[in-house]
Amino acid sequence: MTQTQELLGKIAALRQRLEQAQGLVQDAGATAALLEKVDVIGPLRSKVDAGTRQQFLLDGALQQLPNPSPPNGGAPLPTQLTTRANRLLRRANELLGQLRLIADDPLLTNTDAGPLTPLHRETVSMTEAVVRAVQVFPEAPSGQIRLCEGLEAVLGIVADRLLSLNGTLLQRRREWNRCNLLAELLAALGSGKRVDTKALIAIAESVQEDALDGAALHFPEVGCSDVSRHIAAHSLAVAQIIARLTREEAPWRNQPLGPIMAALIHDVGMLKIPAALLGQREPLTDEQRRQIESHAMLGADMATRLMPSEASYVEAACQHHERIDGTGYPGGMRDLQIKPLIRLLSVCDVYAAMCQPRAYRPAFDTRTALTDVLLLAEKGGLDCNHAERLLHLSFYPVGSVVELSDGAVGIVVATHQGRRDANTPARPVVALLTDSQGDMLPGPRHVDLSDVEGRGILRGLSAHEKRERLGRRYPELI
Repeated sequence: MTQTQELLGKIAALRQRLEQAQGLVQDAGATAALLEKVDVIGPLRSKVDAGTRQQFLLDGALQQLPNPSPPNGGAPLPTQLTTRANRLLRRANELLGQLRLIADDPLLTNTDAGPLTPLHRETVSMTEAVVRAVQVFPEAPSGQIRLCEGLEAVLGIVADRLLSLNGTLLQRRREWNRCNLLAELLAALGSGKRVDTKALIAIAESVQEDALDGAALHFPEVGCSDVSRHIAAHSLAVAQIIARLTREEAPWRNQPLGPIMAALIHDVGMLKIPAALLGQREPLTDEQRRQIESHAMLGADMATRLMPSEASYVEAACQHHERIDGTGYPGGMRDLQIKPLIRLLSVCDVYAAMCQPRAYRPAFDTRTALTDVLLLAEKGGLDCNHAERLLHLSFYPVGSVVELSDGAVGIVVATHQGRRDANTPARPVVALLTDSQGDMLPGPRHVDLSDVEGRGILRGLSAHEKRERLGRRYPELI
């Protein structure tokens, strides 16, 4: 007997007792008269019948699972699963399979993976929890349907995380492969081997494509122990900067790959410098300084072997450390003796070097680096006009993660290249990711700081701060 039927029996008994007590108490008599006019049991019986029919329809929706085999060797499944629960189980196993496919990716397992590794591990655990939950589903269809609603939401989160993981790994793999390929080409050039210039041109084209697409400016960080990759990482950073500064400039509009190619090979002579010297933390002796300065002439010789008919590339390798005031090397050239492309390359080289860590110092934040370049230009070391071109990137280039004056955190998504007033470089368009309390916003909220009074960028976040504050939600930004 069901609980509803027991309740109906109690109501009938109550009615009988009220009828027997009629005439003893006036209020009881009135109640009995009311019950005579209103049929209480009839509607309840109708509801019981409707509930029985609903249960029958749910039972008919069940899929029989003869001899169910537990997934992954787990506990046996319920003898029956609804269509929805069965679909949920299949989806969970599909996502689990995709997560396992990337589990051994070197970019996910190495020490530089950052927040990706714990994010992947947690996502796998979430998916496995869904599978285990299905294994202990109740037999009742209504109970299964209720549980499916919550577990489907969990799988939605898993799918979003998997999309983020795959996108971040794809981006990192592209950057990793490009840096490795350039390192291999430079190393071959340094060892006297023949270098395929088509491969070098392909790298330049990919850098140009990123600039045209407005991709985030990236400063790769590679230690000095791997000299060829260390040089490739710096050269790629310089190439990215010069690609953004020359894409609309008349002198290079018809040959946009020229400045990028020059940037890719300008530091090739550093391959001849010992790794221990590049990684030295103490101040250099005069002899060590001369040894490092020799990379300019060595690079010119290598560039000549690579493209003997391209004088601009040879000049880039040889003269990018010359200075307007004559204090540079190797020739102590001055002012108009230095060609415009070399002047611009020198500016980009100094800026990129400041934005990347060195053995004797950490990386500067982009605002500090740009300010120092402008100061060097003001003192006569660098070309002022070319140094001011860096303002097109803003103090915080696209892709920079920044903290605003009210404590909110966001990412720079656009700069005002057409405007040259004094405040513009410090007031780009920012996609806010957290509020002023540090809590994640439901989605990015865009703010053009040039149109907002009393709100600006306080500073750029370090890699460690980005990992701590945004890594779990936005691993692609780390």
